[in-house]
Amino acid sequence: MSTNETISIPNYSLTYSIKFVVLIALEIPSILVSILILIYFGYNHTTRLNDQNRSIFVLLVINFLQVITDLPMPMSFFHLNGIVQPATSTYCTWWTWYEFSLNTTNGFLMAWISMERYILIFHHNFIRNLNGWKRRIFHTIPLVICSLWGPLYYLLAIIISPMCTNTRDYNALLCGLPCYLFTNWGTFDLFFDVIFPVLTIFIFNLILFIRAVYQSMMVVGRVHNNWQRHRKMAFQLGLISFVYLAVWIPLSIIQLGEIYIDSNFLFEQLDTFNFLVYIVPLILPMICLMSMPELIKKLKTFLFPQQHAIVVPINAAVIHQTNLNRFSMTARLAKF
Repeated sequence: MSTNETISIPNYSLTYSIKFVVLIALEIPSILVSILILIYFGYNHTTRLNDQNRSIFVLLVINFLQVITDLPMPMSFFHLNGIVQPATSTYCTWWTWYEFSLNTTNGFLMAWISMERYILIFHHNFIRNLNGWKRRIFHTIPLVICSLWGPLYYLLAIIISPMCTNTRDYNALLCGLPCYLFTNWGTFDLFFDVIFPVLTIFIFNLILFIRAVYQSMMVVGRVHNNWQRHRKMAFQLGLISFVYLAVWIPLSIIQLGEIYIDSNFLFEQLDTFNFLVYIVPLILPMICLMSMPELIKKLKTFLFPQQHAIVVPINAAVIHQTNLNRFSMTARLAKF
């Protein structure tokens, strides 16, 4: 893979400092909450491996890796006021491949979780009728595909890069955009690795929301009780999906606008949404914690242990007070 390198003198910008402070302020609680949730899953084997939590567990593991291994690279860039260090082509290639791989993996995992939750909630009889190994395949194979597709695709598009020559800019985030984005590979990447997961998440969450409203208002009896049991899964999916879609839908629209409308389409807003991509993995653990009432309850019990008061029956208190009065009267008479 051949590259051209350019180095320019960066201009100091207060924006870089603000971005660095925001990321470092969110990274510390994100790591702590991630460790807390992973420990909870680790000590609750059945909770981690049940149908509705297995995919969330994988998502949290990938997200945790992104927070502790990928985000320090853009944080270093912002901390140095827009300078890539080390300024080498190898580092730029690693950074671009790793970040693109993690973002794509998280996107496909979110898309699969949206489909899986819909099936678990509204077609649970289908899952129940599967025998043991078929059920494991149904829940495991999509997770493997989602986890491997991104790294393998970007291995070819970024590291091997047979279609073009990269130009490095050591004063730009990710050392500038990889050259494959300006080829047909980039068009495929946009539609399949970005827009397709976003549309999948949006469509399945919309269907889930419509059916949830219908069942909450119109259905009663046994079906209503089943929905009550699945409401927590729907609530958790809705929270996580909202955070993801709030960033990636505008970013997808901007990228489509740059291709089909104008190359400078919403150019000023693009930098903001590119930065918000780093915020998503930082707040994802907190969003997951909000949808885990069992863990919140245990955490409150651990941090704020309740003091058990001794309740004395009122009759016993009256008898005790009467005995004290008699003892006091006897003592006064003895002195007299």
